[in-house]
Amino acid sequence: MNPAYHHARFRAQLPHGGLPESFAVITACNPEGKTISDEANAERTRQFETQLRKLGLIHFPVTGYDPQSDHSEPGFGVLCDEATAHGIGNGYLQEAVFQVRRNQVTLISCRQECEQVPLGKWTDMATAPASRPRFHFRGPVSLLENPATAFLCSTQCPADKILKAYEWARLQCDEGGTVISGFHTPVEKDVLAILARRGANIIWVPARDLPKTLPKELMPPWEEQRLMILSPFDYGESRPSRATCSRRNRFILEFTSQHFIAHVSENSALAADTSQLFIKAKP
Repeated sequence: MNPAYHHARFRAQLPHGGLPESFAVITACNPEGKTISDEANAERTRQFETQLRKLGLIHFPVTGYDPQSDHSEPGFGVLCDEATAHGIGNGYLQEAVFQVRRNQVTLISCRQECEQVPLGKWTDMATAPASRPRFHFRGPVSLLENPATAFLCSTQCPADKILKAYEWARLQCDEGGTVISGFHTPVEKDVLAILARRGANIIWVPARDLPKTLPKELMPPWEEQRLMILSPFDYGESRPSRATCSRRNRFILEFTSQHFIAHVSENSALAADTSQLFIKAKP
């Protein structure tokens, strides 16, 4: 492969500022490594984007460039597996594609031997703001196209407010709403069960890195493409703690403009989290 691939850098427009857990960087420019005109490359890029839309593959603009020269090639970050990326690259007569998995960039040859070369971290190889993603995510980013409502509740909650939370959850299902939460406290978990059973859209924000496996009760919404998981933590933050729970709650509140807070216990961590947000929001 061309040695220039080994020191590639990227300019990207991440979807909603979030970095997908896994995606490929593919271009249609300069087939077989031969330089063609800017006009011809622009037409190939338009054709490539049309194909991605027809295939229903989520994609976002990414330009790969060589920092040691003025050479750059526009393309796309494509949410697909390695085999699909390899096939698309071959279809556009590319020498190689880049696969990004959990922030690690690997160069993959499109030739028959499929040579793979680890290159480093996306956050080191991308320019700002793509080098500083707001969060990492897995699942349908399309759930962020419409406003989501944050749901939070303290661990201790009076019975009457629990019933109101359940009623609110059922209403979100009836109206096709999207709810974002850590779903960590007992009432939050109960609300999650209602949302999962009754067809609402769910954005789960764990107080840690993206989980490797999903709880059984979340498989139906995952398979129905109405569950997205996002994390504002670095890869490797594997254990939730009081500090990460507070950071997660503040992220959720700042990320959304609509909040339904079922109950905040006095002197609780959630009381501190919401107090900081509301103090910050005052003019």
